[in-house]
Amino acid sequence: MKKQLVLISLLLSFFYSSAQELEKIKDYKGWKWEDIYILSNEFISVAVVPEAGGRVLEYSLDQTNSLWVNPKEFGNKYSSSDEVKSNQWRNFGGYRLVPTPVENCALGADGKRSKRWPPPVVIGDAPYTVTKIEEKKGQAEIDIQSGVQHLPVPKWIPKEKRFSVPKVPEESMQYSRSLSIDQNSSKVYYLHTLKNVGKTTIERGIMLSSQHQSWSDVKKQDGENFVAYIPFSPELQLPDGKQYHINVTPESHWRFVNRRRFPLDKNNPEHVEKFYNIGTNWTGEVAPGIFEIYFDYNMMGGFHIISSSSWVCYANKLENKVFAKYFEKYDPKLKYDHDVNIAIYNSGLETGYLETEVKTPIYTLKGGEEFTFKETHAAAQVLSLPVLSLNETGVVTNKLTYDSKEHKVTAQYGTFIQGELLLQCFNDKNKLIEDIQLHQVSPLKGIDLNTVVPERTSFVKIIVVDKDKKEHVLDQLVFNEL
Repeated sequence: MKKQLVLISLLLSFFYSSAQELEKIKDYKGWKWEDIYILSNEFISVAVVPEAGGRVLEYSLDQTNSLWVNPKEFGNKYSSSDEVKSNQWRNFGGYRLVPTPVENCALGADGKRSKRWPPPVVIGDAPYTVTKIEEKKGQAEIDIQSGVQHLPVPKWIPKEKRFSVPKVPEESMQYSRSLSIDQNSSKVYYLHTLKNVGKTTIERGIMLSSQHQSWSDVKKQDGENFVAYIPFSPELQLPDGKQYHINVTPESHWRFVNRRRFPLDKNNPEHVEKFYNIGTNWTGEVAPGIFEIYFDYNMMGGFHIISSSSWVCYANKLENKVFAKYFEKYDPKLKYDHDVNIAIYNSGLETGYLETEVKTPIYTLKGGEEFTFKETHAAAQVLSLPVLSLNETGVVTNKLTYDSKEHKVTAQYGTFIQGELLLQCFNDKNKLIEDIQLHQVSPLKGIDLNTVVPERTSFVKIIVVDKDKKEHVLDQLVFNEL
């Protein structure tokens, strides 16, 4: 094994030529904002725009941006005033956050807490402050911070043509985020922190939401090629015993299309079949324990479920690119907004987009207390879909199998880490009998495993060895358990 790793280390010294960069660019891609911070390496590019509500407006793998960006908002920046009406949502697109629960963030006409859309402005749309920029060998980092968000926020009362006016702030919170990338992976590491900067105890969490590119061309409306994958378990059901909730009714679907898209006729059987339903884009179980949803421009609604393995993927089927999120494990003992840690939202607004939403637990925070939530985004080129499973090394898209007649193992993967692919073979005593060095791998190329192993092999591990000779387990299989 030592000789094998020495050989790998020599190979990797020639293989690695990438470096991470962090630069500030004015008017990046014609977006018109003054200060746009770009973190990049050989595989990915991440764009942070402090003036656009601190949002990340680009997360690209090999120049394919996973995020939808709203061209109507290019260059815009807004004040921190929360006196906004329902039609004044400053939706820049990209990766954003909303405090949860959203239902009690505003002050209603009756003086009680209520929901307001758009969400609170200071934490969602107003400019952020850059608090740290650091670039060192192997890593680049940028930290940003919102202003102080006071709740409840005002709400426009149409009948009275006025905003409700909260007497005093009942809650005060501040959000900060650390974002970093490293040199030889497609990963983006996030640390999200919400701090109670007021004196009263609050119960809050955050929803972390990515608005994704959801068709190749608005004229084609090929949303079936842009999907989300969520792992689920029958054991993790919602309080009413259901596996998931869809917050669309046949009537609301029909009404949305009739008002926003084109006139419909309930006497037309084709119209009724196509649009009087909760949508056909909730594809269902496409592999054991994997749910798929694709984008439908004529839909607007959410899908709520518990992600059993604490990951969710957005995939571009036209390019076989996967953009994954993995995060802290779901804890059934904690409270979550709508009782789930994942929601997929199908938006028919603007040019439309599919949204993957990660929900933190809702924490009780006394004055001065905070919580931090860890999340990682990672991207990989793959050879096939759907995504069957995911870990910190990569994704599995074709299950690892063993052919006992040909003594061959086969599988397909995408990796988040650049390195050397190694197949480790063990006997029934769990003793390593052979290291099979395969080839170099990176996030830019899917992996097709088709390798003969020694006849006495009982257990295999698929490893990616990085430039620091650290081993990352991609997959493993015990033959006698087949």
